[in-house]
Amino acid sequence: MARRPWVDKEQCISCGICIANCPQVFRFDSHGKSECFDPAGAAEDVIQAQAVELCPVSCISWEDQ
Repeated sequence: MARRPWVDKEQCISCGICIANCPQVFRFDSHGKSECFDPAGAAEDVIQAQAVELCPVSCISWEDQ
């Protein structure tokens, strides 16, 4: 079963770390919060290391598709 990164927008502080590290996966939405627009834009291990693990408020997690 495939997984995709999910951003809890209530917790997101708009720091931009995930967007800077994985711009092919994350972007800011119209409210300035991070969102995953292309879960296939990078390998899971890259997303895990460069976004999930570096998020200062731990608002990025994985959900099954």
